[in-house]
Amino acid sequence: MRQPRPEAIASQNRNARIITAKLERFLRPNRIQRVYFAEDSVPPPLLAYVTHFPRLYVSLTGSHAMEVAQEGVAQTIRAGRGNAVFVPANAWDKPEWSSSIQVLTFLFGAKHIGISLVEHKGGQETAVKAIKTNIDGAYDGVTHSILGALTVFAGERSQGALASLLVESLLHSCLRLLKTPAAHPSRKATRTYESICLYVQENFQSSLSRESIAEHFGLAPNHVSRLFRQQGKIRFNDYLNLVRMNRAKFMLRNYGVTLKEVAANCGYSDVTYFCRMFKKINKGTPTEYRALENVGEVN
Repeated sequence: MRQPRPEAIASQNRNARIITAKLERFLRPNRIQRVYFAEDSVPPPLLAYVTHFPRLYVSLTGSHAMEVAQEGVAQTIRAGRGNAVFVPANAWDKPEWSSSIQVLTFLFGAKHIGISLVEHKGGQETAVKAIKTNIDGAYDGVTHSILGALTVFAGERSQGALASLLVESLLHSCLRLLKTPAAHPSRKATRTYESICLYVQENFQSSLSRESIAEHFGLAPNHVSRLFRQQGKIRFNDYLNLVRMNRAKFMLRNYGVTLKEVAANCGYSDVTYFCRMFKKINKGTPTEYRALENVGEVN
């Protein structure tokens, strides 16, 4: 079994140190001044970011502009330093990269937390730089309870000091987990498998392959296949297609775009292949699925 390359391990450790220092530095003198809550009260716009797990954005510098749904209306908010945006599972947001910003993003997956330090220079700059780290096996009782309370608070569309205090508590809990290894860490193979799954969920629209995943994580392609067979009881390509198909069904339900546009936004360059895979997995064509969903809405 090929082990991760030393340079890949060093890079992961460096990213973790940088993000830990940024979060610690932010929390030392600052309080969360305001929390914005996103909703799923209106259909998301094209290319909006939607996941099956909650997300949190904390602005470190600049003004983080994004489109979200609030009280049945899609609107643009601007979260400055000391502001946070909480996006519950299946709600959506669409960031606008028009100004110079630095943001910490937290993605609360089923078994671990992904944290990214995102930077953008604004103006005509198109690239979004990000360094990432993970907290594996992160859901101790404290973190899970705080996240659950914040999710309930978001569902009630409440405002006030409690929202800020809950976000601050969640950030402090994440910082504690970053700085203190878990008492009973999960097996290395399980952690690697979960990290790959989260990476696929975040980047499914890109040109992913077993080989590109292996290169990103410093693994052998055969080891990636072995992880998915042993940990997930599924082949890597089957998992990738399932993630993409979930997004495709979401787009077919909510957007009136062409099948070519759906395919392209789900990582498929060939619309014929996309339709063939959709029918294989969902037992019907994309057009049939869209028609059935529209009938359901009318009824």
